[in-house]
Amino acid sequence: SEYCEKGSGSLTVVFKDLGPQVYYSTLFFFEYLGPLIIYPMFYYLPVYKFFGYEGERVIHPVQTYAMYYWCFHYFKRIMETFFVHRFSHATSPLSNVFRNCAYYWTFGAYIAYYCNHPLYTPVSDLQMKIGFGFGIICQIANFYCHILLRNLRSPSGSGGYQIPRGFLFNIVTCANYTTEIYQWVGFNIATQTVAGYIFLVVAASIMTNWALGKHNRLKKAKFCSSLT
Repeated sequence: SEYCEKGSGSLTVVFKDLGPQVYYSTLFFFEYLGPLIIYPMFYYLPVYKFFGYEGERVIHPVQTYAMYYWCFHYFKRIMETFFVHRFSHATSPLSNVFRNCAYYWTFGAYIAYYCNHPLYTPVSDLQMKIGFGFGIICQIANFYCHILLRNLRSPSGSGGYQIPRGFLFNIVTCANYTTEIYQWVGFNIATQTVAGYIFLVVAASIMTNWALGKHNRLKKAKFCSSLT
């Protein structure tokens, strides 16, 4: 009734220009590709010579494991983008590509710089094993959460907001965010850098905000369903 003229049968169709768009798979691919490439550059290439460090660099085992852990995480994210995730919306504004890439690429370089620095002081062997062990468990759990979420939607992405069930979703609404946060907790326990903990706090704040929003939407959807 809001779009029909009173007393007439004409209908006014309103369009909103969303601007240039890209597929969500394209957005995620580029935002994850940056950290995947940038981090190994600090590990393999003599980039610290450009920062004035001329001494011989000694690579500690934790730095090697951190590089493998980091690359595995972002390679996993890219593979999930193309083979696991089903998106409710086909496209995203092009501007989000620049915003998200700035976020991921900047933090990737920031963390890589300190984790691979020639003056880096490693944690104890036990702390490293606990951190990476815990983080790997969380990465596997995160992948399983994504599989459960995938099964809530059809291949076309339809399915609406549904309450996920099973595994950690029986405890928290957004178990995928929970495991994502804790896998970075494990990484930071093992590497122990200020840059890594700053990233953890920022990422956890963003995902907590997303989780609260999704939780409220699912509560509303559940309430509406109970009424019908």
